[in-house]
Amino acid sequence: MELWQHSALELGQLIARRELRAVEVVEHFLERIAALNPTLNALVTLDPEGALAAAQAVDEQLDRGESLSPLAGVPVTIKDLTETKGLRTTYGSVLLRNHVPTVDAVLVERLRRAGLPILGKTNTPEFGGKFDTENRLFGATRNPWKLSHSPGGSSGGAAAQVAAGLGPLAHGNDGGGSIRVPASCCGVFGLKPQFGRVPFWPRQDSWATLNHEGPLARTVRDAAVLLDIMAGPDARDPYSLPGPVPSFLASCEGDVQGLRVAWSPTPGYGRIDPEVKTLCETAARTFEDLGCYVEEASPRLDFPAEAFLGIIVPRMVAQLERDLPPDFAAHLDPMLAVFLPYADHLSSRDVARAEFTRLQLYDRVEAFLQQYDLWLLPVMAAPPHRSGEFGPTEVAGHPVESPLEPFFTFPFNLTGHPAASVPAGFTQEGLPVGLQLVGRRFDEATVLRAAACYEAARPWANHWPEIALQPTNHA
Repeated sequence: MELWQHSALELGQLIARRELRAVEVVEHFLERIAALNPTLNALVTLDPEGALAAAQAVDEQLDRGESLSPLAGVPVTIKDLTETKGLRTTYGSVLLRNHVPTVDAVLVERLRRAGLPILGKTNTPEFGGKFDTENRLFGATRNPWKLSHSPGGSSGGAAAQVAAGLGPLAHGNDGGGSIRVPASCCGVFGLKPQFGRVPFWPRQDSWATLNHEGPLARTVRDAAVLLDIMAGPDARDPYSLPGPVPSFLASCEGDVQGLRVAWSPTPGYGRIDPEVKTLCETAARTFEDLGCYVEEASPRLDFPAEAFLGIIVPRMVAQLERDLPPDFAAHLDPMLAVFLPYADHLSSRDVARAEFTRLQLYDRVEAFLQQYDLWLLPVMAAPPHRSGEFGPTEVAGHPVESPLEPFFTFPFNLTGHPAASVPAGFTQEGLPVGLQLVGRRFDEATVLRAAACYEAARPWANHWPEIALQPTNHA
């Protein structure tokens, strides 16, 4: 096995035992990035000097016999929507191409303190505004499994990086599916923790009441230990959850015997592609083999697009008007610019109704999850879409009526429940499909334990796209 094929936890153990130097690990991944990133465009700003300096510091601490975190010396990337002190953060916008923050986001502070070298920033659509990772500043990120297709969005650079072995760990954030959709499209694991689990600061923007910071990784335990580092209260974020915080890595242990599990082909709205349905239902039935009671059931949610847009659009437009030059509209991604006239037609009553609908949706989901320990459903109604499209344009031969219709993720941003995407398999075209696991409020532990048991039954971490296996200088 090559170095890049090891899990993050394995690399951390090798570094801690001095079988590998942290500097050697960082250099290895920088070589892979140099070889493969020109094709994938997953990372858009690199920090080799900073990453190597952080790795050197870890090596020196270990040489002194100090005890460090399990991921000390293991490199990570940060999504380009999240502040990194002294390292360019553009939010995917040409208007902020030279923006360099003077502070780190809370989660970045924590990752640095734990000794994780930051390789750089991963690509994102402008201000995280669509399910395709492409912008006018850096261009499109390619799906490692099929370069003509999208890696999803908005954490598409992060998911593509992990899928292609350019680094074992990535930070993402999820305001409507932006961790789970790319994880599904790229065949990796992604977790949207409970809202507020990872503090969201200093960004005070349109996503503040919907956003969940979380991990993307090749294995469930890698994601869990990364969440262990990022999670926990911080007074700078008024929405951050109080402690104490459980060990998410420890939560991965144990079985799922006796859990009550609901499986739904859709949340209640939308159609489902037959191939996606078959793959996800087969994956869901794996939980029967693991000792769960699985039944097809659904709360039959109404399509909450108006509520979602009624919450996000006025905030997004207010943010753009606050932060950008007066002529910003001429420079926006056209898929983001459609928000401007939409916001002009929203009344204060429309916004209030959106908030009421959000509360009603929470009641519906929470009541359903009192009957079940987990709710399983597809992440998306269709396989990964082509690059350059907001999302799938048709499902099961029918054109979509709303761009949000093929996505079964954003209801759980409105409710705040923890949710993850695990690989469910591949279509006949070789495109990944993800199964979504939704847990009860505050219960990431059950989501992670179930995902870890599923991973043991149907492992995916050693299934690599062809591009990842191409020879590079170190091979």
